[in-house]
Amino acid sequence: MMSKHDFVYVSSLKLHVAKQTSLHNKNWYNSHKELQKQGNRMLTIPEFIKFLNHLKSSNNLEYQEIYKNIIGVRSPWRAEWLDADFKMKNNQLYINYNYISYSKGKLVSQNSEVLSEATLMQDETSGISLEGWLSDKGHTKQGLPTKETEKGNLYYRHPRSDNNSVARFGSSSNRTGLGCGRYPSSRVSSLGVRAVRHE
Repeated sequence: MMSKHDFVYVSSLKLHVAKQTSLHNKNWYNSHKELQKQGNRMLTIPEFIKFLNHLKSSNNLEYQEIYKNIIGVRSPWRAEWLDADFKMKNNQLYINYNYISYSKGKLVSQNSEVLSEATLMQDETSGISLEGWLSDKGHTKQGLPTKETEKGNLYYRHPRSDNNSVARFGSSSNRTGLGCGRYPSSRVSSLGVRAVRHE
């Protein structure tokens, strides 16, 4: 069982966010399922942005180390699932998030919205600015980079219309990236999830 010492309290969210990822080697669906069994849930993309900003601006050395571990370009590869998937409906691409319940054995999102027209809808393999993305003007209210987000070193894979794409964030020895075109069935030992708990 995780204790309160295993979490960072993010006042802007009124949430406790785990210092470390857990539930490695589980796919996106099973990560949600296991988190819910524990009374926890997964970070949405906007929450992840606020979490990173909270760590980055803190004078707490432990929090700064957590931030560096998440965004640092170094080995080993490590990544974490985020609570967002993308589905086509009525010829429009939707972002679905807040998966906190089940119905007939299937995950149910509490929020389903047409993807913002301001969303950057092309891959940026050369990168966007991490600082730009984390800024208030660098992302949509859904947390995705905008068409105006500055160039930089953060790899970005845009949401797909294949009805089989979810979000995750990861770093390795050659890049850090936000991927929104990743298969939810993927599972590897370095891919986990960060538990979130309400006050």
